[in-house]
Amino acid sequence: MTLCMRCGRQALSSGILLRHFRACYTPGIVNVYGRRSLLDRARRWLNPYPDTPGALRLSFVAAYIGVVGSLVTYLNFATPCSTTLPPARQWFMIGLLATMLFIERFELAQDPLPGSRRRAVALLILRVVLVQGVVMLDCTGMAVLLWAVVPFAVYFTLGAGVSHVIGLGYWCLVALRAWRVVEAGLSLDSITMVVIFTLLLIFVHLIAGHIDRDQRSRQEMRRLLGQLEASHRQLQTYADRVAELAAAAERNRLARDMHDNLGHYLTAISIQLEKAQAYRDRNSDEADRAISDAKESARAALRAVRQSVSALRESEDRFSLRQSLEGLVNRMDGGPIEIAWRFDGDETGYPGAVLVALYRAAQEGLTNVQKHAQARHVQLQIDLGEGAARLRLRDDGVGFDADSLAEHAGSPGQGYGLQGIQERIDLVKGEMRISSDVHSGTELSIVIPKRLEEVAAT
Repeated sequence: MTLCMRCGRQALSSGILLRHFRACYTPGIVNVYGRRSLLDRARRWLNPYPDTPGALRLSFVAAYIGVVGSLVTYLNFATPCSTTLPPARQWFMIGLLATMLFIERFELAQDPLPGSRRRAVALLILRVVLVQGVVMLDCTGMAVLLWAVVPFAVYFTLGAGVSHVIGLGYWCLVALRAWRVVEAGLSLDSITMVVIFTLLLIFVHLIAGHIDRDQRSRQEMRRLLGQLEASHRQLQTYADRVAELAAAAERNRLARDMHDNLGHYLTAISIQLEKAQAYRDRNSDEADRAISDAKESARAALRAVRQSVSALRESEDRFSLRQSLEGLVNRMDGGPIEIAWRFDGDETGYPGAVLVALYRAAQEGLTNVQKHAQARHVQLQIDLGEGAARLRLRDDGVGFDADSLAEHAGSPGQGYGLQGIQERIDLVKGEMRISSDVHSGTELSIVIPKRLEEVAAT
């Protein structure tokens, strides 16, 4: 206090006053926080695993040993001992009680490790020895209440059955001690001790069961959380895989659309320009007509590209197979190939994917006839029945070896037309057949069911 008053008298400026205030009062603040730090360290030493399932068990055992042990130690300091016991028996008792706490803390530290029955039995024997040592050093008879600690600790390591057997054994010992005391007459204190110990055993077993269930529920929760995290990671992997497959399917679809649309129009333009070049000197009118047809095919190709881009963005217009085929035949008619086509049935009820697949198949088939068949006549028939759609495309060209073409489909130099048609037909659960002969031409036949959902369910 004298130092602080002198500091106050000497502090003339704010800076000096602040320095002298720190010099006067900081030691006291440090002492307060130092005590708190010591308490925190003691708490962390006693229960270093607060988030483990055994933390509640350790807290209960520490509280029980602390309360009963403090009571027994106080009574032994206040009560003289009539028997021949060591003079410093109270300090021995304190040491034994501290050792019991250390054993509980050690066992809690071993919880994350694989269980060992031999270790549990060794700790059981050590607990029995320590508790019995405290009972032998006690002059008041209150230390027998510590016997309840043994069945409580054993409940979690050796099971509830062993715990009940040990608890019953200790109850018999307490009853036997009381019976020896009352041999000459009734002793109210001994009967009271038996009643108290009985209630303590019941309470300890109830608490042990509750803590054990809590531990099991926490372990089950951790297991379920682990499974949930694993499932989440697996779902994430599946989602990434589905995204990759969707991207691959979209690439394949775009490749088919580009081949079917641009490939068809570019083939027509190439044929018309070759025709114009061939007729340039012999028939200028026919050459001009071929060039005009090539220009019209180029415009149609540009329109098809714009329609494809619009469809990719937001187009939801109903696709008309009849109108699309009519435009396709009109564009190809008038050349060296005569096309006879027939359309039967109603498009109502057919999914758009089925109609588009039929159109692309007809488009690719006619393009192949123009490029390779050297045919004069082509027959195209579309039949939209009640249960399925059928397409038949036949020409009188030179034909080809269908088996050899199937083996080399999609290879470099062989093109992707038939492969694209097959992929489209597979997507709508259809069937495609090709028959060809070097003398009688080629026939393409396709059958696609009307109700895709029924086929998928089957």
